[in-house]
This record gives sequence, structure tokens and C-alpha cells, in this order.
Amino acid sequence: MALSGGWPPAYAGDPGGGFSGGLTEHGSVVKTLSRVEVDSLSTHYFRNATAKGPFYDYAAVSACSTAEPGQNEGDLCPASWGLCRVTTGGGEGPAVAVWRRQVEQDGQPLTGADGAWERLDLTCWPERVPGNANALTMGMIRQAFRDTDFTKPTVNIQPEGDVTLVNLPTFFEVQFPEAGFGPDEVDRPDPATLLGHEVEIRPRLKSITYHLGERTVGPTTDLGGPYPDGTVVQTYTQPGEQQVRADIVYTGQFRVGGSGWIDIPGAVELQGTPVTLTVREAKARLYSN
Repeated sequence: MALSGGWPPAYAGDPGGGFSGGLTEHGSVVKTLSRVEVDSLSTHYFRNATAKGPFYDYAAVSACSTAEPGQNEGDLCPASWGLCRVTTGGGEGPAVAVWRRQVEQDGQPLTGADGAWERLDLTCWPERVPGNANALTMGMIRQAFRDTDFTKPTVNIQPEGDVTLVNLPTFFEVQFPEAGFGPDEVDRPDPATLLGHEVEIRPRLKSITYHLGERTVGPTTDLGGPYPDGTVVQTYTQPGEQQVRADIVYTGQFRVGGSGWIDIPGAVELQGTPVTLTVREAKARLYSN
């Protein structure tokens, strides 16, 4: 079952659950197991003929769930990814709860209370929890976002034909070619690049910057428009050629396992396809019959 929405209520404000102070979506810093602390767990996990106990097995469960390993643990929710942006233990997440249980040297759980699962703490290093190397991480998501075949915007100019006149208002409009993925179009990367996970990624428009030759407009979210209602307008004062383009900044979101859309940290800046605009000067002449 996919869990979405707010923060895990069982952990909020619970120092024993790894939080320092009350937790809100916007608020306090959260203390989680650091990379060094998670890596130290493996010293108890790997067993050999000469090792001495106790021996442990470990499991990682979504931070959105209060279930023990093997129960209805829930999928990764937006909170489990956002939590790692306000932690002191490093790591990009998603946040998972680390559980352990005591086992025999051959890996079989001990009987009774000693073999029961025990919740240790949260961590934002899910891939480093022993036995959880297949974890999907924000680093993988961010790389998949950067590898997206983004659409680069072009500029449509009116008057048509990429020719205008001195002192004539010229209108500009951003257009997105069909090739590639533009704002709010969903890309589905090859699961083989994401440890088998089926992830959807969609670019979002953060801003457009118009380079119009004589001036720059933006950053803005205004896509302009045609005559007479377009809002990105330039009136050129000198004849000549102007290199015109619209640069774009994409942010991104992803979803996986039935979750809602989750923001991806960072942004991608791309230079738009340039267009050469010719500015001509009109001259009036009188002719005799």
C-alpha cells in the first residue's frame, strides 16, 4: 500500500525514534544515523567461522511506516524523501527505519524475545544498510533526471519570416518541439539503470530567459505569445541582425511505487535554439508621375 501525505506520526517529536525536537514539514532539524554509524552495523552482520556473537540481521523499512520488517511496510512516500533535507546525519535518502534482530551464526533467528525485531533509528543512507544494497536513492533519481532528453525551446517571432522593422513592435513566443521531454511531460527511464525500479520523471518549468539582442527579459515563467496579446515584446532601434533565443531552467519531480509526485533537488539549465532575426529600416520615397 502506498503511503502519502504528512510525516510519520509515530516518530514525530519522539527522541527515541531519532528525532530531535518536534518534527514538521518545514521545521526542526532531524538527527539520523550517519554514514559511519550505518557502516559500523556491518561489523556485526558479516559472519565467519571464527566470529563471536551476537550476530544480527538487518532490515530497512520506509520511514513512512511503523510496521516491522516483513509486515505491511508501505511504499516510499514524499515525506521519506523530504525528511533527508533537514537531517544532521547526511545522505540524500530516502529515509528508512533500520531494524535488527539477533540470529544464530547460520542466520536463523533466535527463538523468543531475543530473536524479535528491534527498531534502531532512521537513516538517510538506505543503500548502506546491510542487506539493502538494492535501495533506490535520491542520487540515482537525480542522475536519471539529468539524463532526461529535455526539449530545448525555440522562439516563434512575429512578424513572420524572422524579419522585422526598426520601431515596429516585435512579438516573441516560446514553443517546445515534439522531440524530447518538455514541461510536465513524463519520462520513464529504463528500470535497468535504476536497479529494476520503475520510476517516472517529469520536468517542470522553473524559468525562461529571453535573449533578444538589444535586451534580456527574465528569468520569467511568461511564455510570450503572438500579436496582438503577446506579453514579450521588443521594439528595435537599429537595423541589423540579432541573435534571439530563449534559455530554460527545468526542475523535476518523480514518482515510484504508487507515490505522489516528489520534488528532485537541483535544476537543469539549457540554452535554447538560436534564431537570427533581421531588423530592417523602412524608407519612404516620393515618385513623380
